[in-house]
Amino acid sequence: MSIDIHNPHDRFVRRAFTRPEVSAPFFERYLPAGIAAGLDLGALSLENDTFVDEELQLQQSDLLFTVRRRDGRPVHLYLLLEHKSQNDIWTPAQLHGYLERIWARERQPKGFKPPLTPVIPLVLFHGETGWSAVGNFQELVDPPGELARFTPSFEYILCDLTRDQLDGLQERAWLAITLQVLKFSRSDELSARLPEIVDLLHQLADRWDDALAFLATVLRYLAAVSRTLDETTVRLALSRVVPVNTGEKIMATLAEVWMERGKEQVLESERELLVRQARHRFGEGCALDLGHMIQAVAETSVLMEIGEALVSHDDGECFLEAVTGLLG
Repeated sequence: MSIDIHNPHDRFVRRAFTRPEVSAPFFERYLPAGIAAGLDLGALSLENDTFVDEELQLQQSDLLFTVRRRDGRPVHLYLLLEHKSQNDIWTPAQLHGYLERIWARERQPKGFKPPLTPVIPLVLFHGETGWSAVGNFQELVDPPGELARFTPSFEYILCDLTRDQLDGLQERAWLAITLQVLKFSRSDELSARLPEIVDLLHQLADRWDDALAFLATVLRYLAAVSRTLDETTVRLALSRVVPVNTGEKIMATLAEVWMERGKEQVLESERELLVRQARHRFGEGCALDLGHMIQAVAETSVLMEIGEALVSHDDGECFLEAVTGLLG
């Protein structure tokens, strides 16, 4: 069994939002009513591409949907999910770059002519503090009045789960489970909230096998990211909705996740040590570059070789070149 312990957020949101039972009511909830009414959200089409910067793919996930307006013209719905514990003031700038990549892909075919497809950007944030980044890209530049017309200006729709009480989801169990899991995934409230989240499965009795598979996905995600979730809490929650034998099968997969997470924590400690040492020897710039380069390294032997290179080089640029060679 392959467990994507390095990017559990991305794995979970893709599994969840590929379900029309999640994506369609999500957009109905967060899009302005007038816009939502003009879109055929029952026929969402999810694209396969990602537009996020490579160095940010552990902190962000993105999903690009295409939908038709009632007049038949296409519209893109671009959902950027922010997994950082705190909001990033530069997210609007990052979003600007991602929108350009969407349009760059569209105009690639030879002979393509305008107009480009409109894109509605949404940001879903499930951190630990409230969102405070500006709501319009132009505010990052704040040009004087006579220069404003030369500066791009666009807004995005913010879905801030730290402030959303998630009311009105009683008849939308798939979406309710997804949003509550994201909202409480890193919260100290998770253990208390888990039973009521699991209880929502009772509303999915007509698709029980599918619901159980989704429950397993949910619990694997929580086991990978939560600081507080423990075996006893999960067993008690499972006992409310599934037979003992089914619960034991799910628990077996979670044990593997917890084991992999323990290994990842050791690796993360080793990566952090290397970054601190690089900062001490070669300065902040080298440390930042090294952090990006090794964030996904999952072999202790490779990290040891990087540590040896750190000791044997006297120049930061030469050291980073050596790291590039070791990473192949």
